[in-house]
Amino acid sequence: MIGLLFASILAGFIAGAPFGAAGALVADAALIHNRRRIGATIMAAAAGDSILAFIVSFASIPIRDLFTEYEGFFFIIAGAVIFLLGITLWIFAMHSSLVSIGGAAGPVSVFFIALLHPGSIATFLLITALFSMHFPAFNNHRLFFASGIAIGSLCAFSPVGVLFWVLSRKAEKYIRHFRCGLAAMLLFVGLYLISKGF
Repeated sequence: MIGLLFASILAGFIAGAPFGAAGALVADAALIHNRRRIGATIMAAAAGDSILAFIVSFASIPIRDLFTEYEGFFFIIAGAVIFLLGITLWIFAMHSSLVSIGGAAGPVSVFFIALLHPGSIATFLLITALFSMHFPAFNNHRLFFASGIAIGSLCAFSPVGVLFWVLSRKAEKYIRHFRCGLAAMLLFVGLYLISKGF
């Protein structure tokens, strides 16, 4: 059980990194919003990730069976979605340095993107498939899994939010460069996952 919790924290940290859908939006929001808005965005993203992880965990056994049979397909879909997110962020970087892609709703939109984004769903499908293979009692400890994802996501989103907020306060004119770098990272990760699928 403790091993599952620690593995879940690590998985939440990886899923919450800036190359994920919610992580990219947290970083982007941090570039132009105040600390209160960033804090709410971080909490919303972590909540979306942990709720999604809990929901997806109920399908861990069929997902595991599908994953073992169609592993390449899962990598291609996840890579394509992350690649498309990178293109979207690149377009925003080229056309505006002042508008957040989180939209007017801010944290609410980030919550739903974390919960419903195909890239996030594909990520947690992959995680639950791997966890159900390595932890025989996985289905009996879904709350530990979701709690670990929440802790790991917060540990990833918080430094990302703070770092990007500090950078934007120091040099607002470089927001476009920050976004371009983040978009390039997403494009690279997307292509890497697609290549893993072949």
